[in-house]
Amino acid sequence: MRKPSTVLMRLFAVVALIVVLFLAPSRAMAFTEEFDVNGLKVILKRNPGNEVVAASLYIRGGVLNLTPATAGIEPLLFDVAVKGTKNYPKEVINAELSRMGTQINGNASKDYSSVNLRCIKPNFDKSWDIFADVLLNPTLDPKEVDLSRSQILTGLRQRRDNPDSYLRDMGDSLFYEGHPYALDPSGTEESVSKISIDQMRQYLKGNLVTSKLVLVVVGDVEEADLQKKVTASFGDLPVGGYTPQFPAKVEHANAGLHTVAQQLPTNYIIGYFSAPSIRDADYYPMSMATSILQQRVWEEVRTKRNLSYAPAAFFQGSLANCANLYVTAVQPDTTIKVMFAEVKRLQTQPISAKELRDKITVFLTSYYLQNETNAAQAAFLARYELAGLGWQASEMFVQNMKKVTSEDVKRVAQQYIKNIQFAVIGDPMKIDQKLFTSM
Repeated sequence: MRKPSTVLMRLFAVVALIVVLFLAPSRAMAFTEEFDVNGLKVILKRNPGNEVVAASLYIRGGVLNLTPATAGIEPLLFDVAVKGTKNYPKEVINAELSRMGTQINGNASKDYSSVNLRCIKPNFDKSWDIFADVLLNPTLDPKEVDLSRSQILTGLRQRRDNPDSYLRDMGDSLFYEGHPYALDPSGTEESVSKISIDQMRQYLKGNLVTSKLVLVVVGDVEEADLQKKVTASFGDLPVGGYTPQFPAKVEHANAGLHTVAQQLPTNYIIGYFSAPSIRDADYYPMSMATSILQQRVWEEVRTKRNLSYAPAAFFQGSLANCANLYVTAVQPDTTIKVMFAEVKRLQTQPISAKELRDKITVFLTSYYLQNETNAAQAAFLARYELAGLGWQASEMFVQNMKKVTSEDVKRVAQQYIKNIQFAVIGDPMKIDQKLFTSM
Protein backbone atom coordinates (compact mmCIF):
# COMPACT_ATOMS: atom_id res chain seq x y z
CA MET A 1 0.00 0.00 0.00
CA ARG A 2 1.56 3.31 -1.09
CA LYS A 3 1.74 6.26 1.24
CA PRO A 4 -0.25 9.31 0.05
CA SER A 5 1.76 12.19 -1.36
CA THR A 6 1.98 15.56 0.42
CA VAL A 7 -0.58 17.03 -2.00
CA LEU A 8 -2.98 14.17 -1.31
CA MET A 9 -2.45 14.58 2.42
CA ARG A 10 -3.44 18.24 2.15
CA LEU A 11 -6.47 17.29 0.11
CA PHE A 12 -7.35 14.68 2.70
CA ALA A 13 -7.14 17.35 5.41
CA VAL A 14 -9.73 19.43 3.53
CA VAL A 15 -11.97 16.41 3.01
CA ALA A 16 -11.47 15.60 6.68
CA LEU A 17 -13.01 18.89 7.75
CA ILE A 18 -15.99 18.26 5.48
CA VAL A 19 -16.46 14.79 6.96
CA VAL A 20 -16.31 16.18 10.49
CA LEU A 21 -18.93 18.80 9.68
CA PHE A 22 -21.08 16.20 7.94
CA LEU A 23 -20.95 13.81 10.86
CA ALA A 24 -21.58 16.44 13.53
CA PRO A 25 -25.36 16.82 13.04
CA SER A 26 -26.02 13.07 13.23
CA ARG A 27 -23.92 12.81 16.37
CA ALA A 28 -25.82 15.69 17.95
CA MET A 29 -28.92 13.50 17.90
CA ALA A 30 -27.25 10.92 20.11
CA PHE A 31 -27.08 11.34 23.88
CA THR A 32 -25.58 9.29 26.69
CA GLU A 33 -26.96 8.52 30.14
CA GLU A 34 -26.26 6.09 32.94
CA PHE A 35 -28.17 4.24 35.62
CA ASP A 36 -27.49 1.65 38.27
CA VAL A 37 -29.03 -1.78 38.80
CA ASN A 38 -28.00 -3.32 42.12
CA GLY A 39 -24.47 -1.97 41.80
CA LEU A 40 -24.15 -2.68 38.06
CA LYS A 41 -23.35 0.52 36.18
CA VAL A 42 -25.21 0.71 32.87
CA ILE A 43 -24.19 3.24 30.22
CA LEU A 44 -26.72 3.84 27.46
CA LYS A 45 -25.97 5.90 24.38
CA ARG A 46 -29.16 6.38 22.43
CA ASN A 47 -28.74 6.69 18.67
CA PRO A 48 -32.28 7.35 17.43
CA GLY A 49 -32.95 5.94 13.99
CA ASN A 50 -30.00 3.54 14.07
CA GLU A 51 -31.28 0.00 13.62
CA VAL A 52 -28.18 -1.69 15.06
CA VAL A 53 -27.91 -2.35 18.80
CA ALA A 54 -24.52 -3.03 20.38
CA ALA A 55 -24.27 -4.25 23.97
CA SER A 56 -21.13 -5.27 25.84
CA LEU A 57 -20.83 -6.52 29.41
CA TYR A 58 -17.32 -5.78 30.67
CA ILE A 59 -15.50 -7.57 33.48
CA ARG A 60 -12.91 -5.34 35.10
CA GLY A 61 -9.41 -6.51 35.90
CA GLY A 62 -8.06 -8.26 32.84
CA VAL A 63 -4.87 -10.16 33.63
CA LEU A 64 -5.13 -9.01 37.25
CA ASN A 65 -7.89 -11.64 37.52
CA LEU A 66 -5.57 -14.40 36.28
CA THR A 67 -2.75 -16.59 37.47
CA PRO A 68 -0.24 -18.50 35.31
CA ALA A 69 -2.48 -21.55 35.75
CA THR A 70 -5.69 -19.79 34.63
CA ALA A 71 -4.30 -17.67 31.76
CA GLY A 72 -6.52 -18.35 28.75
CA ILE A 73 -9.60 -19.24 30.77
CA GLU A 74 -11.66 -16.36 29.33
CA PRO A 75 -11.25 -17.17 25.62
CA LEU A 76 -12.03 -20.82 26.35
CA LEU A 77 -15.02 -20.01 28.54
CA PHE A 78 -16.55 -17.45 26.17
CA ASP A 79 -16.10 -19.68 23.15
CA VAL A 80 -17.85 -22.60 24.82
CA ALA A 81 -20.59 -20.50 26.44
CA VAL A 82 -22.00 -19.49 23.05
CA LYS A 83 -22.27 -23.17 22.08
CA GLY A 84 -25.13 -23.99 24.42
CA THR A 85 -26.94 -22.70 27.49
CA LYS A 86 -29.58 -23.92 29.92
CA ASN A 87 -32.44 -22.43 27.92
CA TYR A 88 -30.87 -22.56 24.45
CA PRO A 89 -29.22 -25.88 23.51
CA LYS A 90 -26.56 -25.79 20.82
CA GLU A 91 -28.87 -26.51 17.89
CA VAL A 92 -31.39 -23.91 19.06
CA ILE A 93 -28.90 -21.15 19.79
CA ASN A 94 -27.19 -21.68 16.43
CA ALA A 95 -30.49 -21.58 14.58
CA GLU A 96 -31.74 -18.50 16.43
CA LEU A 97 -28.53 -16.49 15.99
CA SER A 98 -28.37 -17.43 12.32
CA ARG A 99 -32.03 -16.56 11.73
CA MET A 100 -31.68 -13.12 13.32
CA GLY A 101 -28.19 -12.35 12.08
CA THR A 102 -27.21 -11.73 15.70
CA GLN A 103 -23.60 -11.99 16.83
CA ILE A 104 -22.48 -12.90 20.36
CA ASN A 105 -18.80 -13.29 21.13
CA GLY A 106 -16.23 -12.79 23.85
CA ASN A 107 -13.03 -10.84 24.05
CA ALA A 108 -10.16 -10.91 26.53
CA SER A 109 -7.49 -8.22 26.86
CA LYS A 110 -4.85 -7.28 29.39
CA ASP A 111 -7.14 -4.72 31.05
CA TYR A 112 -10.62 -6.24 30.84
CA SER A 113 -12.74 -8.90 29.20
CA SER A 114 -16.17 -8.65 27.64
CA VAL A 115 -19.07 -10.53 26.15
CA ASN A 116 -20.53 -8.64 23.20
CA LEU A 117 -23.91 -8.59 21.49
CA ARG A 118 -24.65 -7.16 18.02
CA CYS A 119 -28.15 -7.32 16.56
CA ILE A 120 -30.78 -5.24 14.82
CA LYS A 121 -33.45 -3.47 16.84
CA PRO A 122 -36.41 -5.72 15.92
CA ASN A 123 -34.46 -8.71 17.27
CA PHE A 124 -33.15 -7.06 20.42
CA ASP A 125 -35.59 -8.75 22.83
CA LYS A 126 -34.78 -12.29 21.71
CA SER A 127 -31.10 -11.54 21.26
CA TRP A 128 -30.89 -10.13 24.77
CA ASP A 129 -32.44 -13.28 26.24
CA ILE A 130 -29.76 -15.40 24.58
CA PHE A 131 -27.00 -12.93 25.54
CA ALA A 132 -28.04 -13.06 29.21
CA ASP A 133 -28.29 -16.86 29.18
CA VAL A 134 -24.80 -17.16 27.68
CA LEU A 135 -23.46 -15.20 30.63
CA LEU A 136 -25.56 -16.71 33.38
CA ASN A 137 -26.32 -20.28 32.34
CA PRO A 138 -23.71 -21.70 29.96
CA THR A 139 -23.92 -25.49 29.67
CA LEU A 140 -20.15 -25.97 29.26
CA ASP A 141 -20.66 -29.36 27.67
CA PRO A 142 -17.44 -31.43 28.03
CA LYS A 143 -17.42 -32.31 24.32
CA GLU A 144 -17.66 -28.64 23.35
CA VAL A 145 -14.98 -27.73 25.88
CA ASP A 146 -12.64 -30.33 24.39
CA LEU A 147 -13.32 -29.09 20.86
CA SER A 148 -12.77 -25.42 21.73
CA ARG A 149 -9.67 -26.28 23.76
CA SER A 150 -8.23 -28.18 20.78
CA GLN A 151 -8.86 -25.26 18.43
CA ILE A 152 -7.33 -22.74 20.84
CA LEU A 153 -4.26 -24.92 21.40
CA THR A 154 -3.77 -25.23 17.65
CA GLY A 155 -3.83 -21.44 17.37
CA LEU A 156 -1.33 -21.04 20.20
CA ARG A 157 1.07 -23.53 18.59
CA GLN A 158 0.84 -21.77 15.25
CA ARG A 159 1.80 -18.39 16.68
CA ARG A 160 5.47 -19.32 16.57
CA ASP A 161 5.11 -20.24 12.91
CA ASN A 162 4.23 -16.64 12.09
CA PRO A 163 7.23 -14.30 12.61
CA ASP A 164 5.03 -11.29 13.39
CA SER A 165 3.02 -13.14 16.05
CA TYR A 166 6.16 -14.63 17.52
CA LEU A 167 7.84 -11.22 17.51
CA ARG A 168 4.94 -9.57 19.36
CA ASP A 169 4.83 -12.36 21.95
CA MET A 170 8.57 -12.07 22.49
CA GLY A 171 8.42 -8.27 22.72
CA ASP A 172 5.59 -8.41 25.27
CA SER A 173 7.47 -10.94 27.39
CA LEU A 174 10.63 -8.84 27.42
CA PHE A 175 9.00 -5.48 28.02
CA TYR A 176 6.58 -6.69 30.72
CA GLU A 177 8.88 -9.11 32.52
CA GLY A 178 7.93 -9.15 36.22
CA HIS A 179 4.75 -7.15 35.54
CA PRO A 180 1.16 -8.52 35.60
CA TYR A 181 1.04 -7.93 31.83
CA ALA A 182 3.62 -10.70 31.46
CA LEU A 183 0.57 -12.96 31.60
CA ASP A 184 -1.03 -13.39 28.19
CA PRO A 185 -4.86 -13.39 28.41
CA SER A 186 -4.82 -15.87 25.52
CA GLY A 187 -2.95 -18.30 27.76
CA THR A 188 -0.22 -20.78 27.02
CA GLU A 189 -0.34 -24.35 25.78
CA GLU A 190 0.32 -25.54 29.33
CA SER A 191 -2.36 -23.43 31.00
CA VAL A 192 -5.12 -23.93 28.41
CA SER A 193 -4.56 -27.68 28.30
CA LYS A 194 -5.20 -27.95 32.05
CA ILE A 195 -8.11 -25.56 32.64
CA SER A 196 -11.09 -27.54 33.95
CA ILE A 197 -14.83 -26.99 33.65
CA ASP A 198 -14.97 -26.50 37.42
CA GLN A 199 -12.40 -23.69 37.14
CA MET A 200 -14.51 -22.08 34.43
CA ARG A 201 -17.62 -22.18 36.59
CA GLN A 202 -15.69 -20.77 39.55
CA TYR A 203 -14.36 -17.97 37.34
CA LEU A 204 -17.89 -16.98 36.36
CA LYS A 205 -19.10 -17.13 39.94
CA GLY A 206 -16.20 -15.05 41.22
CA ASN A 207 -16.36 -12.39 38.52
CA LEU A 208 -20.08 -11.98 37.87
CA VAL A 209 -20.51 -9.54 40.76
CA THR A 210 -22.05 -6.21 39.90
CA SER A 211 -19.29 -4.10 41.47
CA LYS A 212 -16.91 -5.63 38.91
CA LEU A 213 -19.15 -5.22 35.86
CA VAL A 214 -19.96 -2.43 33.44
CA LEU A 215 -22.65 -2.73 30.78
CA VAL A 216 -22.52 -0.42 27.75
CA VAL A 217 -25.37 -0.30 25.23
CA VAL A 218 -25.45 1.84 22.09
CA GLY A 219 -28.46 1.98 19.79
CA ASP A 220 -32.06 3.11 19.51
CA VAL A 221 -33.03 1.69 22.91
CA GLU A 222 -35.36 3.21 25.50
CA GLU A 223 -33.92 3.58 29.00
CA ALA A 224 -37.01 2.10 30.65
CA ASP A 225 -36.89 -0.98 28.44
CA LEU A 226 -33.17 -1.52 29.02
CA GLN A 227 -33.51 -1.03 32.76
CA LYS A 228 -36.26 -3.66 32.82
CA LYS A 229 -34.08 -6.11 30.87
CA VAL A 230 -31.00 -5.54 33.04
CA THR A 231 -32.99 -5.88 36.26
CA ALA A 232 -34.61 -9.13 35.12
CA SER A 233 -31.33 -10.64 33.90
CA PHE A 234 -28.68 -9.34 36.28
CA GLY A 235 -30.56 -7.75 39.17
CA ASP A 236 -30.05 -10.77 41.45
CA LEU A 237 -26.28 -10.99 40.97
CA PRO A 238 -24.28 -10.38 44.17
CA VAL A 239 -22.80 -6.91 44.50
CA GLY A 240 -19.46 -8.09 45.85
CA GLY A 241 -16.83 -5.71 47.15
CA TYR A 242 -14.62 -5.13 44.12
CA THR A 243 -12.46 -2.01 44.09
CA PRO A 244 -11.00 -1.03 40.71
CA GLN A 245 -7.28 -1.75 40.41
CA PHE A 246 -4.90 -0.35 37.84
CA PRO A 247 -1.53 -1.82 36.85
CA ALA A 248 1.68 0.07 37.53
CA LYS A 249 3.55 1.83 34.74
CA VAL A 250 6.44 0.01 33.12
CA GLU A 251 9.77 1.83 32.98
CA HIS A 252 13.17 0.54 31.90
CA ALA A 253 16.37 2.20 33.07
CA ASN A 254 18.31 1.16 29.97
CA ALA A 255 17.78 0.12 26.38
CA GLY A 256 17.64 -3.61 25.68
CA LEU A 257 18.02 -6.08 22.83
CA HIS A 258 17.04 -9.72 22.45
CA THR A 259 17.59 -11.64 19.22
CA VAL A 260 16.35 -15.00 18.01
CA ALA A 261 18.19 -16.58 15.09
CA GLN A 262 15.97 -17.81 12.28
CA GLN A 263 16.57 -18.25 8.57
CA LEU A 264 14.14 -15.76 7.09
CA PRO A 265 14.09 -13.57 3.95
CA THR A 266 14.07 -10.48 6.16
CA ASN A 267 14.66 -9.46 9.78
CA TYR A 268 11.61 -8.79 11.96
CA ILE A 269 12.16 -5.98 14.44
CA ILE A 270 10.01 -4.41 17.14
CA GLY A 271 11.01 -1.92 19.81
CA TYR A 272 8.95 -1.18 22.93
CA PHE A 273 9.11 1.99 25.00
CA SER A 274 6.97 3.28 27.86
CA ALA A 275 4.07 5.56 26.97
CA PRO A 276 1.36 7.45 28.88
CA SER A 277 -1.97 5.73 29.29
CA ILE A 278 -5.42 7.18 28.80
CA ARG A 279 -5.31 8.11 32.49
CA ASP A 280 -2.46 10.58 31.83
CA ALA A 281 -2.67 14.10 30.38
CA ASP A 282 0.28 13.24 28.10
CA TYR A 283 -1.86 10.60 26.37
CA TYR A 284 -3.09 13.17 23.84
CA PRO A 285 0.23 14.75 22.77
CA MET A 286 1.85 11.30 22.71
CA SER A 287 -0.93 10.01 20.46
CA MET A 288 -0.16 12.85 18.06
CA ALA A 289 3.63 12.42 18.35
CA THR A 290 3.32 8.73 17.46
CA SER A 291 1.02 9.52 14.54
CA ILE A 292 3.53 12.04 13.18
CA LEU A 293 6.40 9.59 13.67
CA GLN A 294 4.44 6.91 11.80
CA GLN A 295 4.02 9.16 8.78
CA ARG A 296 7.67 10.22 8.81
CA VAL A 297 9.21 6.77 9.11
CA TRP A 298 6.93 5.53 6.34
CA GLU A 299 8.04 8.36 4.08
CA GLU A 300 11.75 8.06 4.85
CA VAL A 301 12.08 4.28 5.10
CA ARG A 302 9.63 3.06 2.48
CA THR A 303 8.85 5.87 0.05
CA LYS A 304 12.25 7.55 -0.26
CA ARG A 305 14.69 4.71 0.41
CA ASN A 306 12.67 1.53 -0.23
CA LEU A 307 14.31 -0.14 2.78
CA SER A 308 11.13 -1.86 3.93
CA TYR A 309 7.55 -2.38 2.85
CA ALA A 310 6.20 -2.14 6.41
CA PRO A 311 7.86 0.44 8.70
CA ALA A 312 5.61 1.65 11.51
CA ALA A 313 5.33 3.54 14.76
CA PHE A 314 2.20 2.79 16.74
CA PHE A 315 0.67 3.61 20.09
CA GLN A 316 -1.02 0.92 22.13
CA GLY A 317 -4.01 1.53 24.38
CA SER A 318 -3.40 -0.39 27.58
CA LEU A 319 -3.38 1.01 31.11
CA ALA A 320 0.30 0.09 31.58
CA ASN A 321 0.96 1.52 28.17
CA CYS A 322 3.70 1.31 25.60
CA ALA A 323 4.40 2.41 22.05
CA ASN A 324 6.37 0.64 19.36
CA LEU A 325 8.75 0.99 16.45
CA TYR A 326 8.34 -1.85 13.97
CA VAL A 327 9.98 -2.81 10.70
CA THR A 328 10.98 -5.77 8.58
CA ALA A 329 14.25 -5.15 6.80
CA VAL A 330 16.98 -6.94 4.89
CA GLN A 331 19.38 -4.21 6.06
CA PRO A 332 18.31 -3.75 9.70
CA ASP A 333 21.15 -1.47 10.81
CA THR A 334 20.68 0.95 7.91
CA THR A 335 16.92 0.96 8.42
CA ILE A 336 17.06 1.52 12.18
CA LYS A 337 19.47 4.44 11.69
CA VAL A 338 16.90 6.13 9.47
CA MET A 339 14.12 5.48 12.01
CA PHE A 340 16.26 6.79 14.87
CA ALA A 341 16.99 9.92 12.82
CA GLU A 342 13.26 10.57 12.57
CA VAL A 343 12.88 10.09 16.31
CA LYS A 344 15.66 12.63 16.90
CA ARG A 345 14.03 15.07 14.48
CA LEU A 346 10.74 14.76 16.37
CA GLN A 347 12.57 15.33 19.67
CA THR A 348 14.57 18.36 18.54
CA GLN A 349 12.72 20.17 15.74
CA PRO A 350 9.29 21.60 16.55
CA ILE A 351 6.62 20.84 13.99
CA SER A 352 5.14 23.96 12.38
CA ALA A 353 1.78 25.21 13.62
CA LYS A 354 0.16 24.72 10.20
CA GLU A 355 1.47 21.19 9.78
CA LEU A 356 0.31 20.29 13.28
CA ARG A 357 -3.18 21.67 12.60
CA ASP A 358 -3.40 19.63 9.40
CA LYS A 359 -2.24 16.47 11.16
CA ILE A 360 -4.71 16.95 14.02
CA THR A 361 -7.51 17.36 11.46
CA VAL A 362 -6.52 14.14 9.72
CA PHE A 363 -6.16 12.37 13.07
CA LEU A 364 -9.63 13.45 14.20
CA THR A 365 -11.18 12.45 10.89
CA SER A 366 -9.75 8.98 11.39
CA TYR A 367 -11.22 9.01 14.91
CA TYR A 368 -14.69 9.89 13.59
CA LEU A 369 -14.53 7.24 10.89
CA GLN A 370 -13.35 4.59 13.34
CA ASN A 371 -16.26 5.39 15.66
CA GLU A 372 -19.07 5.35 13.13
CA THR A 373 -20.45 1.99 14.29
CA ASN A 374 -22.41 1.53 17.49
CA ALA A 375 -20.02 -1.22 18.56
CA ALA A 376 -17.03 1.11 18.24
CA GLN A 377 -18.83 3.85 20.18
CA ALA A 378 -19.62 1.38 22.96
CA ALA A 379 -15.97 0.34 23.17
CA PHE A 380 -14.85 3.98 23.25
CA LEU A 381 -17.17 4.83 26.15
CA ALA A 382 -16.05 1.69 27.98
CA ARG A 383 -12.34 2.53 27.65
CA TYR A 384 -12.76 5.71 29.69
CA GLU A 385 -15.12 4.17 32.20
CA LEU A 386 -12.88 1.15 32.80
CA ALA A 387 -9.85 3.43 33.14
CA GLY A 388 -11.49 5.03 36.18
CA LEU A 389 -12.11 8.36 34.44
CA GLY A 390 -15.83 7.93 33.83
CA TRP A 391 -17.41 7.67 30.38
CA GLN A 392 -18.01 11.43 30.43
CA ALA A 393 -14.27 12.00 29.92
CA SER A 394 -14.58 10.43 26.46
CA GLU A 395 -16.57 13.47 25.37
CA MET A 396 -13.45 15.61 25.82
CA PHE A 397 -11.35 13.57 23.40
CA VAL A 398 -11.65 15.96 20.47
CA GLN A 399 -11.06 19.05 22.60
CA ASN A 400 -8.03 17.47 24.24
CA MET A 401 -6.52 16.57 20.87
CA LYS A 402 -7.10 20.09 19.57
CA LYS A 403 -5.20 21.51 22.56
CA VAL A 404 -1.97 19.68 21.63
CA THR A 405 0.83 22.10 20.79
CA SER A 406 4.08 21.76 18.88
CA GLU A 407 6.01 22.06 22.15
CA ASP A 408 3.86 19.30 23.66
CA VAL A 409 4.80 16.97 20.81
CA LYS A 410 8.51 17.69 21.16
CA ARG A 411 8.40 17.35 24.95
CA VAL A 412 6.67 13.96 25.03
CA ALA A 413 8.94 12.63 22.28
CA GLN A 414 11.92 13.53 24.46
CA GLN A 415 10.33 12.21 27.64
CA TYR A 416 9.06 8.84 26.44
CA ILE A 417 10.96 7.64 23.36
CA LYS A 418 13.98 6.28 25.14
CA ASN A 419 15.36 3.07 26.67
CA ILE A 420 13.79 1.11 23.84
CA GLN A 421 13.51 -2.65 24.34
CA PHE A 422 14.11 -4.38 21.00
CA ALA A 423 13.16 -7.90 19.96
CA VAL A 424 14.59 -9.18 16.69
CA ILE A 425 13.95 -12.37 14.74
CA GLY A 426 16.32 -13.07 11.88
CA ASP A 427 20.07 -12.94 11.33
CA PRO A 428 21.91 -11.80 14.51
CA MET A 429 25.07 -11.18 12.44
CA LYS A 430 23.29 -8.26 10.76
CA ILE A 431 22.44 -6.59 14.06
CA ASP A 432 24.75 -3.95 15.56
CA GLN A 433 24.08 -4.31 19.28
CA LYS A 434 25.52 -0.88 20.12
CA LEU A 435 23.23 0.77 17.58
CA PHE A 436 20.09 -0.98 18.81
CA THR A 437 20.83 -0.10 22.45
CA SER A 438 21.78 3.52 21.77
CA MET A 439 18.31 4.98 22.29
